[in-house]
Amino acid sequence: MSRISALVRHDLLRRSAYFSISVIAATAVGIVSIPLLIRTIGTDEWARLFVLQMIGQFASICVAFGWGATGPSTVSALPKADRRQFLLDSLVARVPLLLIVTPLAVALGIALGADPLAAVLATIAYAVPGIGAAWYFIGTNRPAAMLIFDALPAVLGQVAALVAVVFVPTLVSYLWTVAGATTLGVVGGLVYALTRKDGATLRRTRGDELATTMRTQVAGLATVLFGNLATMLPVLLVDIFMKPVLPVFAAVDKLYRYGIIVLAPILQAVQSWVPEAGRAHTRSRALSSLWVGLGVGAIGGTCFALLATPISIPLTLGEAVIPFEVALIAGIGFAAECVAQIVGLAGLVALRRERELARSSIVAACVSIPLMIPALLVAGLLGVVSVIALSALLVATYRTVVLLRAAKEWERASDPVSAATLDETASDAG
Repeated sequence: MSRISALVRHDLLRRSAYFSISVIAATAVGIVSIPLLIRTIGTDEWARLFVLQMIGQFASICVAFGWGATGPSTVSALPKADRRQFLLDSLVARVPLLLIVTPLAVALGIALGADPLAAVLATIAYAVPGIGAAWYFIGTNRPAAMLIFDALPAVLGQVAALVAVVFVPTLVSYLWTVAGATTLGVVGGLVYALTRKDGATLRRTRGDELATTMRTQVAGLATVLFGNLATMLPVLLVDIFMKPVLPVFAAVDKLYRYGIIVLAPILQAVQSWVPEAGRAHTRSRALSSLWVGLGVGAIGGTCFALLATPISIPLTLGEAVIPFEVALIAGIGFAAECVAQIVGLAGLVALRRERELARSSIVAACVSIPLMIPALLVAGLLGVVSVIALSALLVATYRTVVLLRAAKEWERASDPVSAATLDETASDAG
């Protein structure tokens, strides 16, 4: 009984619970929106929205430039007086990227057959979060700020959008409201984060510092860029070569992403928990991230495999039912994804192995992307999902091996001299 009581009071569990509030709200509204959108704008337009969301989210990853991956652990390890300046420096770097990436995302959406206004609104709605402060709130352990400025605008905006689409059943009417709410939340979050009093005065970001900061983010960018490229490409291929099964693939992807959303509070809690206790506890906490990932992956993968098919029936009004064999393969991929994300973004970042994150994503993308078209043409939807699952397994395996190796090296660095040597070696790895 005492062990159970200690587990309930564990700081990591409490943090996960706090971050879960925003996740539960966003997931509930997202699930409700699927059948309502299918009923009001139709299955084809819902699938079109899915494609635009993928393009916008990929654009957001480019704009975020790796801060979403490495930012939480990095800012958690910084002195409190340096954290806001770190956020400001990142914002100076990301805003120009938003201005460059946005027109490209709009052009791609139009090229794939979307209405121009819908493409513009979707890009705003899903790319603007790339300049947001969500990762900063995670790293500084501020779940309330995450709820108010990240989850709440998204949830309320989506609720308002669903009301709007009932009266005006078009994709554009839905996207107007979502884009507006998202932009307000991002701007509000940045203002709140940058105006908090911490005893430090913000200064203008110098050009040489900005260049250095951008270089340090390349590994984080490559990690998420190649990882998401391997999930965005199948959407485009299915849209081009097998449009009739696009709604079913959208249903698989939606459930997969809702599963990742459920994983998010655990990942967010671990990201800030591993490095904040100091160097002496980093190794043990990084190894704990592996066990957390394995446990969450086993539970999540099993639930996905068994429940995806029956859930997809009412969720899509019977219009896009997921075959059981597809759900099974996707469940295996989801389990591996849980391990890969927790081990990589919490454990490896804390152990200064950011470049190994990038390497794992690049290798997996190089293996999976050439297989996409043959798999699609030979086995259809099952082939695409199998390649995605294979990619996740490769990443999870590679990151686990690197984590175990890095933990041994960290343990050997028992004195300041060897510790400094290890840090230098880690920063030069790859």
